[in-house]
Amino acid sequence: MEQMLEKLKGGLIVSCYAGYDFNKEMGMPQTMACMAQSCIAGGAKAIRTNWENVAAIKKAVEVPVIGIKKVYRSGDMVTGDFRITPTLKEVEELLEAGADGIAIDGTIRERYDDQTLEAFIHTIKKEFSTFIIADISTVEEGVAAWNYGADMVGTTLSGYTPYSKNPLPFGQLPSPEPDYEIIHDLRAAGVKHIVAEGRITNGVKMRKALEAGAHSVVIGTSITEPRKIVKTILMDAFDIV
Repeated sequence: MEQMLEKLKGGLIVSCYAGYDFNKEMGMPQTMACMAQSCIAGGAKAIRTNWENVAAIKKAVEVPVIGIKKVYRSGDMVTGDFRITPTLKEVEELLEAGADGIAIDGTIRERYDDQTLEAFIHTIKKEFSTFIIADISTVEEGVAAWNYGADMVGTTLSGYTPYSKNPLPFGQLPSPEPDYEIIHDLRAAGVKHIVAEGRITNGVKMRKALEAGAHSVVIGTSITEPRKIVKTILMDAFDIV
């Protein structure tokens, strides 16, 4: 685990994920593998991706690949009511695909299994001994996940649960400011290894996240989703709301 932490320290993790249902132009494993190669050539330290892309990306790059699997309630991808790697089934699928570590849902929302988060983390460590990032939306969730044994805590869901600070709709453009405060507060609460993720769109914001106490930073949409990148540029150019 220490070796993984050292590889990620101070670095950029690129989220190479484009849901096929929403982004058919990019949402293919081989496309994401090419994207991952280009990102690594540019200096990224690791890749975060969804289950269907893990195997293709692992063949294409030699850096750590963090796997996730979004599971939508009743298969409804419109509401955004999903959990990230919520059960042992998804954990096993990701590791069988070749993921070097996994990200899991660390929120207090209703779970999709009969385990507590604490039991879930302990079971993953016992049965698979893999690297775990717990994606959270509040300081309290982050502290709990850290105390339960997560290797890192990710701010991925800050703003994206109904009870987190300043709730936001997924995919809002232009992207609001990142939540730097949660990074600072997590460090102050004793969480040592934080992955800053969410609305970090450029190097200036990445630097601010690291200065706030992040161990590493994830950027996704602003690198790997041309449709949204182009749309944002045109919104800025022509003051489109």
